[in-house]
Amino acid sequence: MSQQAKVLLLTVGTGTRGKLEETILEPFHKSLVAAGAARNILLPSQETEPIARRIQESFPESPTEIRPLPNAGDENDADRCFEHFDAVLSEVLAAGTDPSAVIADITRGTKAMSAALLMAAAIRGVRHVRYLLAERRNESGYAEPGSEKVRDIEPSFMFLRQNLNLAMATLRAGNFRAVEHLLSPHFPGQSRPSTPVEVEICVLDWAAKFWGAWDRFDYGRARSLLELLPQGAPERLRTLLPSEDQRRLVCLLAEALPKAMGERVKYCRALAADLLANAERRLEEGHLEEVLVRIYRLLELITRYRLFIHGLDSEHQNDQNPAVKEWLASEMQARGASRRAGSLGRGEAARLLLFVEQKHPASRGAKIAERLARTGEWLGVRDDELRNGSILIHGLSASSAPLAQEIPQILAQARCFFYQEYEGNERLHLTARFPCVEFREPSLRKITQ
Repeated sequence: MSQQAKVLLLTVGTGTRGKLEETILEPFHKSLVAAGAARNILLPSQETEPIARRIQESFPESPTEIRPLPNAGDENDADRCFEHFDAVLSEVLAAGTDPSAVIADITRGTKAMSAALLMAAAIRGVRHVRYLLAERRNESGYAEPGSEKVRDIEPSFMFLRQNLNLAMATLRAGNFRAVEHLLSPHFPGQSRPSTPVEVEICVLDWAAKFWGAWDRFDYGRARSLLELLPQGAPERLRTLLPSEDQRRLVCLLAEALPKAMGERVKYCRALAADLLANAERRLEEGHLEEVLVRIYRLLELITRYRLFIHGLDSEHQNDQNPAVKEWLASEMQARGASRRAGSLGRGEAARLLLFVEQKHPASRGAKIAERLARTGEWLGVRDDELRNGSILIHGLSASSAPLAQEIPQILAQARCFFYQEYEGNERLHLTARFPCVEFREPSLRKITQ
């Protein structure tokens, strides 16, 4: 089906000597009539400008303008052709013409002219590039007059492919919202994808939404998106989809905090694993301040769920609990200040955990509690540098600035400690890492166990 246009741009070639009518005028008339444009712009070389004048005179019913290449020989220089054609097209669009109402006819002229007009049209968003295809040719290889058929191609497909490649790279970098913006002009909507390209768009869009929701801790949204998991994804895109373990993990995280203390431990270990993986992604992005805050929260979370094991909750502490009463008395004796339990800060919660675990000083739990109570000694950074001093919490400057070189090592130490806390934590953490995001392990000093 021919595409009607407001503006038609046509390159102008030499045709066959002595056969101007058959090889130039008739084919041009066919192009002009097929487009039915209100404005026709001829793009000749210096050599073919007289031919363009002849075309203009021959078809007064089709108003034409002539915009020749500026210099002799430009027709064989694709860069010069592109510069000129792009300038002409820019003027057309600046005058208010929508790219969808433009047709670029690349049938005639040199190969450099045709290639340049195709590129200019594609870059400017012109949806239709036209050429006449000869169904019959004579012995000399030229099209037989009257045998030409109009054919349209859509160059925007090459930029769709470029955008899909860019979307994949952007997804690998973990910029999920940017992927959604890149794909929004191409997304086929609610209709069922019917082409391989539409399937690819759907998979990329779903992956950006799913991993993006998970990345910002919106576990409920991520779980709901599992019901819309794309089907029939090509093999090379299947790494963008979550594994069975990851689906189970995000569904667990989407649940409310369980009431039973034992189930709380399971839930919080999963949350800690996800927090660690999230901190790694922030490190990859260079968001160092967020990495430090997440490390603090990881240590705070481990402390809290280690107390769950003993039936204690540092956020809602009962000062009538025998173990808590005993600890409060010891705190009074050691620090000379009384207090009610209530909600404990990380340091206080770590001291309570150590107090409880030291009833069995040789146990593994006691060693974990000892490290949680003295993180500055092995982590190489104080609690106030991790959290309270941060500009994201109470500070007036970035805690990460003086620690920038040490932060990868600090995060690795925290990860090592998390692995040691429970034998299943490493698997949890690896499950929480996003397969669609490239993660480069930083070069680290040897970590002591």
